[in-house]
Amino acid sequence: MTPAFAEAVRATTQPCTLLLVTPPLLAVLATRGRWAPLAAAVIGAVVGGWLFMANVIVLSGTQLRVSGVAVAGALLVLAAGTLGVRWMRWANDVRVQSAIAAGVAFIATLWWRPCVGSELGAILTDAGNDGIAGQIPAMTAYMLGAMVPVVAVALIVRVVNPTRRGLSAVIGATAVGALLLGGALALGRYDQLVSTLTSWSTA
Repeated sequence: MTPAFAEAVRATTQPCTLLLVTPPLLAVLATRGRWAPLAAAVIGAVVGGWLFMANVIVLSGTQLRVSGVAVAGALLVLAAGTLGVRWMRWANDVRVQSAIAAGVAFIATLWWRPCVGSELGAILTDAGNDGIAGQIPAMTAYMLGAMVPVVAVALIVRVVNPTRRGLSAVIGATAVGALLLGGALALGRYDQLVSTLTSWSTA
């Protein structure tokens, strides 16, 4: 399992992993690195990774567009709740944040089109040939490795503990990122986005 974890950590430096890492990372920023939403995001990514390995759910067409709008909206809700917007204070509840963070991370795994390394390739191949159950530990390790940048960002936010102004700037950047990503998918740019990220990764 260690090689799978290490390969995933290395893969986070490649552009093709951005679709997997960016949504949960934005969720963690929007919740100020709170532990429960972070844990929920990691769990959502792991469960999504299992389904990705099993090829159970494949989003396409309208589903991709709707999911892009849903993720962008969910991240904006998190941002509004954290900033204390009066009619969105309910979104600052840790249970609400955790549920949204898990959902965002889960959907991100359905968008993910990895640049397959040797370890992930072996996991996917063995899952298809010998069954999924035996590859769950290795896939779990891989997804945990992929979430290392998300955990690192949460730790940085907790350590820095930004001021109100700094927090507003971080949340504002999160909202812009959410709108750009969600807008790209809502406008049907998914294939173009994936091909661009893949070409950058292999350049």
